[in-house]
Amino acid sequence: MHWILQENLFKESEWDNLVGTLERFNLPYSVHKVVPFVGELIPEPEPRAEKVICFGSYSMRHAAKHFGWSPGVYDLEPVTFEVQREHWGGLMLNHDSQVMAFKDVTWDEQHGDLRFIRPIKDSKVFAGKVYDWEEFRQWQRNVCVLEHDYGDSLTKDTIVQVSTPKKIFAEYRFWVVDAQAVTCSLYKRGDQVIYSSEVDNRVKKFVGYLLRHGDVSLSMRNNGWQPHRAYVLDVADTPDGFKIVEINTINAAGFYAADVQKLVMALENLERFTR
Repeated sequence: MHWILQENLFKESEWDNLVGTLERFNLPYSVHKVVPFVGELIPEPEPRAEKVICFGSYSMRHAAKHFGWSPGVYDLEPVTFEVQREHWGGLMLNHDSQVMAFKDVTWDEQHGDLRFIRPIKDSKVFAGKVYDWEEFRQWQRNVCVLEHDYGDSLTKDTIVQVSTPKKIFAEYRFWVVDAQAVTCSLYKRGDQVIYSSEVDNRVKKFVGYLLRHGDVSLSMRNNGWQPHRAYVLDVADTPDGFKIVEINTINAAGFYAADVQKLVMALENLERFTR
């Protein structure tokens, strides 16, 4: 494939690993500026392979659609939290979430003054985090009443999920290609950000089981549901065992301490046998 890369986005070590892999295996690539939100590429790309894949910000999905590239971006935006919950149910960390419009979010502080809030789509309109009531109420007023423009497409009608905060011991990221976890990385222990390729085998076993059997829906009870042919899966170690935190579009997820060569070759092999 021809790899379209966004400049000045990746960390230096990530960039070196990615470009080094592409050059090592003589895979064509080009580097571009990406216009925020609209995804226009500068300079305009001239792919040197039939298939084209993008790695960079979420807005690159617009360029991929414009040029009709395959695979372009393995876009997860249509796979909302509600779709995930339908298949993964209680395996999800925030399966107890309520889903509503941003303008309708409220809660009774008698039952705790903190809530975790994020969009139900993998759109990065805003990053999910834990908010206290006063902080959120002021933000909500700015968006819904004062109509402040934060430059992020957030509106009063944006659909979000709201849940109680959960205790997390550690968080891990798995890069999944063709229903196989090809590489993984620890990225957080407690409140400390730590990137490490040393991942507990218990987490790997949980993800392996999930990919083979993780579907609670009636239609596919004995098969592992996959939100896309390639995606990123975040898993948390919690007092209630391992739980799915969220999924992310693999093209815009970065690499942490993942084995970039394994990921590149897994994607190349996936598309080599896909029309």
